[in-house]
Amino acid sequence: MGIEGIPPTALVQVTVQADWTDVVAEVLRLNSTGTFWISCYKRGSPSIHGAAKVSVVDERKIQFSGHDGIILEGITNYSFKVKVPEYDNVEVQVYGTGRRTDIPKLSCLDVSPEGALFVMGSEDGTLRIGETETGRLIQELKGHFQYANTCRFFPSGQVVLSGGGDFLLKVWSALDGSCPVTMKGHTKLISDTAIIDRGRNVLSSSNDGTVKLWEVASGTTIRTLLQREAKVNAIAVDSWETPLATTLPLDPREVGTEGKLVIAASENGMLYGLDVRASEEAFQWKSFNKAPVRSCLFSAEHSLIVTGTSEGVVEVFDIRQSEQVLSRFQRGSAGISSLALSAPKDSVGQGPHLLVGCDDSGLYETKSLRDPRIEIEREYVGYDLDGPAHIRVVAGGHGVVAISKEGGLLRFSGNLGLSST
Repeated sequence: MGIEGIPPTALVQVTVQADWTDVVAEVLRLNSTGTFWISCYKRGSPSIHGAAKVSVVDERKIQFSGHDGIILEGITNYSFKVKVPEYDNVEVQVYGTGRRTDIPKLSCLDVSPEGALFVMGSEDGTLRIGETETGRLIQELKGHFQYANTCRFFPSGQVVLSGGGDFLLKVWSALDGSCPVTMKGHTKLISDTAIIDRGRNVLSSSNDGTVKLWEVASGTTIRTLLQREAKVNAIAVDSWETPLATTLPLDPREVGTEGKLVIAASENGMLYGLDVRASEEAFQWKSFNKAPVRSCLFSAEHSLIVTGTSEGVVEVFDIRQSEQVLSRFQRGSAGISSLALSAPKDSVGQGPHLLVGCDDSGLYETKSLRDPRIEIEREYVGYDLDGPAHIRVVAGGHGVVAISKEGGLLRFSGNLGLSST
């Protein structure tokens, strides 16, 4: 690749006192003043530690002021802009959390296509379905023996696919909680799933080093697309213009696999591109420092593939120019646990933003991935969590839903100008 040896661009990271939103709420309640700490970091540069002062102006409006090398500008009572003169006047927006459901030991998350429902899995194997607007839980799904490691809505929004530490894939009704289909075939933990078209066929990856194609109706494996010694950590599927011709007979159980590419992120530092219909490897890429690739996404709409490694490095590729990396950046050393795209309403024609969840529970959003100078636009903070963070954009621009292992479900403000991609 053209920039294989170039180190990642260092992004500015803003961290804020975990209970800063409580400080704001107390200031509003007492019509008083308060302070909380803010720290800014950039790899290769001195860290900056400052303070924010908050006070009430114009009745219920909070005013933010920064100190010790940090400039603040309020956006809402629970969001503000940080400007750091020492880091070339880089500006980062900070958004506080909204509703929260305190269910510990969470391990996976998805949001239904229309955005009305979420599903989250926990380490005891239980999955819970709830309403994104209210956080109210409406279904509890029990059937995995241990560790619900991946969950995903079908396009209908009424059915859920899950995979667990018990090596099983399960199909659930979001309406009544029943489980009509269980699929067996993996020999180790199932790490991720992907759904083809309307869901007659699905894909799964596993710590056993395989990626498998399944027919849901019969619960049977159609074929294994990848077999490696290293575990496969994540997969993503979308359409592509395949250059591969195949003589592989079409299995009668196979539906909608023509022109589909699944990418597979491996613990050995490789990203594999697999033509589903041809059942052949179309390409393979090596991550920076050959670090384990922990997360990935593929958007045919934007012609982008994005990967995140265990070292916190994010790499962006254009599927039409697979010989080179478009960009490579790093905010911190925590591994990347989740990736999602958003299309802000004010950036039409500029390319999508990227939402990144980290192993230290950090959540951030970049500016356009098509911008040659990648920068962080927003940090989502205001809670004291632990463990990997998983993030989804809610359809229709209604906000962001995220979970972290020890902190439960978090619902961020809907006024972010986001729409799902």
